[in-house]
Amino acid sequence: MTAPDARDWTRRHALEARTAATVRALSRQPRVHFEAGRPWNGDMPLPAGAPHLQTQPGLDDPPAYRALADALALRLLQSDARLHQDRIPSRDPVAALIFEWLEQWRVEALAPERWPGMRVNLRRRFEQWLFLFQGSGLDETRTGQHLLCLALMARSRLFDEPIPEPQADLIESARYRMGTVLGGPLARLRQLRADQAAYAPEAAALAMTLARYFQDLIGKETARPPRRHLDFSIALPVPEGDEGEAAGLAAGGSSADEAAGSGYAVWTRRHDRGVEAASLVRPALLLDYRRRLDEEVARLPWSLSRLAQTVRRMLCEPRPSGRLFGQDEGLIDGRRLAQLIGSPDDHRVFFRERVEPAAQARIALLLDCSGSMRHHGPRLALLMDLLARVFGRADVPFELLGFTTGAWNGGRPAREWQAARDRPRHPGRLNELQHLVFWSRDMSRRQGRLGLTAAMKPELFREGIDGEAVQWACERLLAQRDEGRRILWVVSDGGPMDSATALANPPGFLDAHLRRVVRHYTRERGVEILAIGVNQDLSGYYPHSIGLDLDGGVTMQALQALIRTLAPRR
Repeated sequence: MTAPDARDWTRRHALEARTAATVRALSRQPRVHFEAGRPWNGDMPLPAGAPHLQTQPGLDDPPAYRALADALALRLLQSDARLHQDRIPSRDPVAALIFEWLEQWRVEALAPERWPGMRVNLRRRFEQWLFLFQGSGLDETRTGQHLLCLALMARSRLFDEPIPEPQADLIESARYRMGTVLGGPLARLRQLRADQAAYAPEAAALAMTLARYFQDLIGKETARPPRRHLDFSIALPVPEGDEGEAAGLAAGGSSADEAAGSGYAVWTRRHDRGVEAASLVRPALLLDYRRRLDEEVARLPWSLSRLAQTVRRMLCEPRPSGRLFGQDEGLIDGRRLAQLIGSPDDHRVFFRERVEPAAQARIALLLDCSGSMRHHGPRLALLMDLLARVFGRADVPFELLGFTTGAWNGGRPAREWQAARDRPRHPGRLNELQHLVFWSRDMSRRQGRLGLTAAMKPELFREGIDGEAVQWACERLLAQRDEGRRILWVVSDGGPMDSATALANPPGFLDAHLRRVVRHYTRERGVEILAIGVNQDLSGYYPHSIGLDLDGGVTMQALQALIRTLAPRR
């Protein structure tokens, strides 16, 4: 497996940053930003569920993102989010998708005449969506033809524009069948498009009618779209409240009432533990691991001194650390005036303030010790060892941490839940956490050097509850009261996975919690969290991420890329 191209990530993040800046300028909403590929306004996700606004990785270009900015700005200017949320038919995902589409077209149809460029951008975005839709082969299925018919007819009526002749011929048969369903409702929507309160009930009723229509079509569908070169999809929108409810931060305790609630829950914490990783490995084996690691470090053809200097420049600032007496110049030391009289030729009667670089940051590296990372163990131990040497030479405080579970498939918590008489349907997290300390700030250098080699033991790697691990690591960083930056590096190859928890809870239970934890600590607690994806793109969970290809070993280029992320973000 090869790592995703970092240039693609950089390009997409740059496009998202420009898109957010454009939306902020047009809508005068200063808190609009992108997070994990999704637009947000402060703490609330912006609705981008309309099919023609859904970004297609690898297929969208800068003009597509420019049109997305215009569409989102119009949504903020022309749509009442609370009214929209109250009217959305959330129980039916197909109806919710159609309702979202109709509302987005309403606001786009209201684009001001004084912004003709915006109208052109929106039309080009829809034309690009049509091209991708047809290129995917979906238009060659019966359901796809009717979905395309809905898109063209609804947009044509709301925008008061004719359907382009090539597409009109393509949907002729579907238009004949859907005419009676769409004709009257779309005419009413056209009249009500300037009044959202009157428009929303009509749009919701039409969405429910069309949802039943499409469900009947899907049940009778026999054709499958042919294989095409375009990877294109239409995703159903996630209700805006679900993620926040399903991803609440874990609270203390483990009652059945908490587990049955809508937030993140834990069945029991009785078996959770935090341990020094070295205690899980035989001392003789630790020494053998250390010997092998030292031999590998000795074979490296490069020095870490320049990296340490770079870290010192990025994270250290000059601070007064006492005075230097007996100097030839500076400020006169009053205690040495007698010396000046007694020995006129001795001019060492001055003092100067001593200034030394002092670290203005703390760093923690959190290693995902899930089963899929097992074969990377020796390289991860080497990475931690090299980083520890760099941070040690730069006098920057650091910790090396990790996380796994105490058992596969849930262990004791899962068995206790299975045996419980009145067990809740959705119990929450069903495994025993094992938070690992490879090298803590309280350890001696010898203890830390031995502790980090525990990552070379394959049996250490089981499953992963990422959200609670990130929360634990962030709290350790924040426990230090000194001022300065708090930086957390998360080294992982994917999202959280615990089989027992995944089977007993709604889909995305652990994923949503991880996103909520990252959002909480980056926005509200000021921790700088960076994901280091081992042969994976982690931008779906972390707003800031880079890739790391370990198949070729730990290289100087990889270390330099990591060190560059320590530069203050603008």
